[in-house]
Amino acid sequence: MHHRSPPRNSTCVSLGICMIRALIFDFNGVLADDDPIHMEAFRETAKSEGLSFTDEEYLDRYLPLNDWDCFKTLFAAHGRPLAESKLDELIRRKSDHYFQTIADKAVLFSEAGTAVKAATLHCRLAIASGARAEEIRHILTQGGLEGCFSAIIAAEDVRFGKPHPEPFLRAHKKLKERDRSLRIPDCVAVEDSVGGIQSAHGAGMRCLAIAHSYSPARLWSASPEWVIDSIADFVSWLEKEVSK
Repeated sequence: MHHRSPPRNSTCVSLGICMIRALIFDFNGVLADDDPIHMEAFRETAKSEGLSFTDEEYLDRYLPLNDWDCFKTLFAAHGRPLAESKLDELIRRKSDHYFQTIADKAVLFSEAGTAVKAATLHCRLAIASGARAEEIRHILTQGGLEGCFSAIIAAEDVRFGKPHPEPFLRAHKKLKERDRSLRIPDCVAVEDSVGGIQSAHGAGMRCLAIAHSYSPARLWSASPEWVIDSIADFVSWLEKEVSK
């Protein structure tokens, strides 16, 4: 486990260490072990349009993005126009590839259920993800976690995806409907990418980064407050932080 203190959030510094009252999870690569599945579904759909990308390009450029922004960025990189109707078709085809692949698979990380259920004992929970809502809800239901989250912000719920802060700001807004006293500094984002960390910090939140998709060194380059090696380390991190 890797840990840094004090938190970078200036509001927390001025008020003393902020309590963690809400955790807002990214989904793909944090709770769901499906980043490689999304990459291959994106690749197959792109291939049908005569477009391609390397694994390194996917990690560097596409992984933090939602489906809409992935295809827009890919087409722009190849100098190809992309009409809105064509974009909708590509997203449907990519989603079909994705659901065909996960049909009979357990997609959640094996320790994700333990992590989420432990978190519910201490905090309100939300998801802020670039995945589509039907994908998120399908996997949560499959893993028996659908009732653990007070809010789910999916790709179709925002105008601007990560690294823009809108997904985390919307998640906070939804959580605040249940608890009017919940401040942004009381929320900690749980992410696995540099773009996700940037999104969380842009929203004014602290961030726990999990080194599932990138090395700890790569994640530290974006200055998260904490980095852990895997979701298996989450419960010990949480217990340490809430005991402060």
